Amino acid sequence: MKNYFFLFAIMIALMFGCAKNITDPLVEEEQVVTDSIYQEPEDPFLGTPDKMSVVMVSASKVMYNQWQKFFVWNEHSYIMVWPSENRKLVIKDIDKALKGIITDEITKTEVTTNFVYKGIGVTFQDLIPGKYVVAVILNEDVEKGKRAYSTKEITVKEYGKIYMKKIFSYNAKDDEFEEWTTKLIEK
Repeated sequence: MKNYFFLFAIMIALMFGCAKNITDPLVEEEQVVTDSIYQEPEDPFLGTPDKMSVVMVSASKVMYNQWQKFFVWNEHSYIMVWPSENRKLVIKDIDKALKGIITDEITKTEVTTNFVYKGIGVTFQDLIPGKYVVAVILNEDVEKGKRAYSTKEITVKEYGKIYMKKIFSYNAKDDEFEEWTTKLIEK
């Protein structure tokens, strides 16, 4: 009889005290700094001709698995680029930005681009030397951060090469701006 009581007590302890349910709310124990998880590629321009200007852009998002360990997931996003010489370009309306339209703060006019791409990453080739604004907007299929966006102004030199990766945080908010924190690789 003692054996059954002991076995019953062990079963109750296992059922209630040992497991964390996957549906429990995520408690982020430590703040993930995107610079600390960013792994710079060894040579992203390997095989690129010397006399070609290239801008490589990709997007990722910090996610957590069922054991609440973070990982970086390559996320399908909208990636676009606008020429920004003598302009101050900002995203005022996300729906317009998804169509390639952004606002110039100086002239209060809308600027359009044909460089709109949806995917994990894109390479823009043979851009004319000058200043550009690159924007990344998350798609609506993500759990958190639907249509969160980030912009970065870059300067493309003649035959210049730029590699840039945007890593959105786990706590990215829907339809809100998030600072571009990872470093650029320029050659």
